[in-house]
Amino acid sequence: MRKTLHKWHGWAGIICMVPFLVICLTGSILVFKKEIDGWLMPDIAALPVTDQPRLSLTELTARINQQLPNFEIGSWEIFPVGHDEADRVFVIKKGTDTWHKAHLNPQTGDLLSQPTETGHYLTDWLVELHYTLLLNDLNNLPEHMGLIIGLILSLFLLFMGVSGLIMYRRFWARLFTLRWNQRLLAVFSDLHKMVGTFASPVLLILAITGGYYNILIFYEEWIEHAGGAEHHIMSERLYNDNVNIDELVTDSQQRIEGFKATFLLFPYEPELPFTVFGRAPTANPLLSNYGSVSNYDAQTGDYLSTYNLNDQSIGAKTLDSFRRLHFGTFGGLPIKVLWSVVGLTPLLLAITGTYVWWQRRKKRLRRK
Repeated sequence: MRKTLHKWHGWAGIICMVPFLVICLTGSILVFKKEIDGWLMPDIAALPVTDQPRLSLTELTARINQQLPNFEIGSWEIFPVGHDEADRVFVIKKGTDTWHKAHLNPQTGDLLSQPTETGHYLTDWLVELHYTLLLNDLNNLPEHMGLIIGLILSLFLLFMGVSGLIMYRRFWARLFTLRWNQRLLAVFSDLHKMVGTFASPVLLILAITGGYYNILIFYEEWIEHAGGAEHHIMSERLYNDNVNIDELVTDSQQRIEGFKATFLLFPYEPELPFTVFGRAPTANPLLSNYGSVSNYDAQTGDYLSTYNLNDQSIGAKTLDSFRRLHFGTFGGLPIKVLWSVVGLTPLLLAITGTYVWWQRRKKRLRRK
């Protein structure tokens, strides 16, 4: 069985090498997306750190609508006072179902960038490449082909990690062995086993969490558009202008003690509510900033429901932790550096693994 597994391990690595390396290399770069955006777009994505207060959300909403009369707000990522990032507002162009992204100065209400389509900025393009391999927008391919391939590659990474650990299940016996004075085949074989063993815990985490998000997108699409229902074409505002968004956020903070709002989801399809996402107080660094929510009626602002992540099961908390685990944002700069470095190890594994596979294949052919 180990021999068969070794063969599958090798062929899977050869077949999936190129798209897998693209995903790993882009993911390694995107660990530092915030820093790259601030460096490449200092006047758009970044803000000077000051104590100047934010304008009220209701006033900011009015100013966004005034500056973008041909768009409607779909969602809005908000940051606290003293943060160094501009708010990110995602809007939908009227007459379409196409989402755009704009940056907002929450202290003045001025837009720092005009709405741009997905993939306009370098890091956003890398995100599209990472998740879909840029295949989702090609008209001659099935819908969501890029996500399907991404899911397959997540399963491939999971198989490669598990099969590698099974084949070298006694890895600790020779973990630090590198036969530098031997043939290149022996050196590459030892290097492949060592790097693969050290990187496997993080790579397995990335495989599981990445595959989960691909499945989640399919699930949400199926729930919202079951039976082939089309996406809503934005033609008019789907919420009442008289709803005070600040009161919704204040109410959500009263329902969950210590709650900090981080993301607003506006009704972008008929009958959807206002949703306030945020983080409830917790000592668990793995829980995301979007795990707890409160919902409100889009026309009246009346309270509908609350979901406090702290009151949920260990399973719900585990799924919520996937966000920080996938992006490596739970332990500061050291973890981000580790995640980025591990994201580069598949390149070394591909080189060493391909060389070992090719040399052993030539040896078998010579024997025959």
